[in-house]
Amino acid sequence: MQYLKVAAIAMLILTGIYLQPAIPGEKTGPRIFFPQKTAFLEKLPSGGRAKYNFEFTNKGDETLVVDEIKTSCGCTNAMPSQKEIPPGGSGKIKVTFDSHGFLGNVSKEIEVYTNDPGHPVTALSLKAEVLPTIQVEPKNIDFETIHIQTASPKDLVRYIRVKDMIRSGARVRFAETDIPFLRVGVDSVSGYETRIKAWIAPSDYRGSFQGVIKILSDSKFYPILVLLVEGDIKD
Repeated sequence: MQYLKVAAIAMLILTGIYLQPAIPGEKTGPRIFFPQKTAFLEKLPSGGRAKYNFEFTNKGDETLVVDEIKTSCGCTNAMPSQKEIPPGGSGKIKVTFDSHGFLGNVSKEIEVYTNDPGHPVTALSLKAEVLPTIQVEPKNIDFETIHIQTASPKDLVRYIRVKDMIRSGARVRFAETDIPFLRVGVDSVSGYETRIKAWIAPSDYRGSFQGVIKILSDSKFYPILVLLVEGDIKD
């Protein structure tokens, strides 16, 4: 019984040591605090740019210094609103994401390096759903093998659908090709969708061919669309 009393007293003494408050005047150093470490952007058109500010506070009692910021790719740029934040002060990590070349759900990581002894590196995450601004179907055109003597009119024609996915008001202005016997032009417009007609005109050419169709629009993201065209013409 005496042993249990001694053990209990020792436990109380140790607990008191660990729970006692910090000595008045003792420095705790800089302490970085982000109320939000993950940002979800609204639907973003491919080719557009989005900006977001991660706000943070120095909850320590010494100046917080932002030493370095690293991002997961060159499409994301991040910089602090200021490099030194006094105790109780606030700052921002200003992030810019360029969505050009991305489609679907995208996640980009940002690492913030500071002199906070408890959290020298803080990981932030920027997430977005990137939508195609212009959808083209099909992506390429293959006329396959055309026997010109017996081909029906539909064998000589292909249609291309160009749709403004974000309803920005972008319109197809012109279509052209580098294939001499191929003709292209706007066939119809319905709402935010344009149908382009491509057809083979009468010609003495025989053999395989390959070229491109260029579609010009007033989309600020993708003003020029290029489709590969190929096929083989025989008698």
